[in-house]
Order: sequence, then C-alpha cells, then structure tokens
Amino acid sequence: MDIYSYLVVQQAPYFESGDIISLHKPETTFGRKSSTLTPDISFNNIFVSRKHFTIFLQSNNIYIKDLASKHGTYLNDKKLNPFKPVQLNTNDKISFAKNLVVLSFSLRDFEQTSELSILNIDNLEKPEPKLDFLKQTLHIQNDTISLTEKEFKFIDILLQRKTFISREEIIEYVWPERQITVSNEYLVGNEEVNALIYRLRKKLPSSIKINTIRGRGYTLTFKEERIPIVSR
Repeated sequence: MDIYSYLVVQQAPYFESGDIISLHKPETTFGRKSSTLTPDISFNNIFVSRKHFTIFLQSNNIYIKDLASKHGTYLNDKKLNPFKPVQLNTNDKISFAKNLVVLSFSLRDFEQTSELSILNIDNLEKPEPKLDFLKQTLHIQNDTISLTEKEFKFIDILLQRKTFISREEIIEYVWPERQITVSNEYLVGNEEVNALIYRLRKKLPSSIKINTIRGRGYTLTFKEERIPIVSR
C-alpha cells in the first residue's frame, strides 16, 4: 500500500496560511537550522528545537514523534511524550513553538481512487472528474488522460481547493525537491511553471479549463463553474 500525506500550514512565521508541506519521504524531521544541522523542514524561531519532532511511515501508518524538544510538540492540543510515537489521522492538528506554528495533517491512501463532490450542487447532470492515484491518470466522462508526476500533482492540488491557488503554493507542492531549506525558497522559474500549464492545457478536454488570475494564481473550472474538490 502506498501512502501519500502532507501538512497544511494554518499559521507559521515566514509561511502563508494554506501553504502545503509535502511528506514525500519515509521520514521527515522538523526543527531549527543550525551551523551543524539542517532538518528536512526548518522553522526559524527560538521556541523551535534543532531537532523538534519527526513524522515517519511505519507499517503503512503515519506517526509523529517528539524528539525531546524544549518547548514540546502538541497533537490536538495534547502534549506528546518525548520519543513516544503517536499515529496521525486526517485533520489532526500539530502545534509547537508556543502555538506560533499550527499545522493540519492530511492523509490519502493511494489504493483508493478519490471521490469527488460538486461544490455548487444543482440538478444538472455533470460528469465528475476522478483521479487515479495508482495509474496517475485523470478520468472525465469516457476519457482517460495519462499525466506525468508534475502534471498529476498540479491537477491534484487544484482539485483540492475551493478557490484560487497561488503560484507559490503550486511550486511548493509540485516541486518540493527544489526547496532551499535555509530560505524556504524554491529554484523554479516562471518559464518552468508556464511550460507545465501549457502542456496540461493541451492534454485536458474542453470541459476543463485552467484559468490564470493575473498576479494571484490559478483556478480550475468545469463547464464555466467551479469544479469538484477532493473529498476527505
């Protein structure tokens, strides 16, 4: 069984609300960068320990473990015991650094094809797009569209959102491997993002449209209305 999980930033210094932290490795360490240590995900705050906590995959479940941090790690407002793993579930809240950092955990099983629900429900019959996380394809009506990894992640995050998503969020979600940890910046140029969108627009049927909101980000529309989002 393949597991796909990520964190959504509710609040954190140097992050925007709604930013996504992908958990694409078997183990991800969170902490504060120092001259001798660079965690996978770093938060520059005095209340964050150099090794604060870790999130890891074990026996097809996702766990969080506090690493004896000075100010503690909280799961759903309950302080974790140092070095004692606790299983994570979708919508669990992780907070630390005196509650300056609040994250929401999301989990999806790749063996399950995501079901989609219409945002503005009416009596019109509309084909519902579906993502197949095993085959990395998009299904719409009788069409099956094969996507590359980057194209699939782009469509996935657009389907998750009710409103527009910024270019910065797209880059963070689609290109997590290109992050410069010390500055939380990504080595992805506008040309690379534009090229990805161009290829997707060539592949998608006319009923699905990627819309650019100048200076803000992107939306995905379906027959001139907001398309479904992925149900949890």
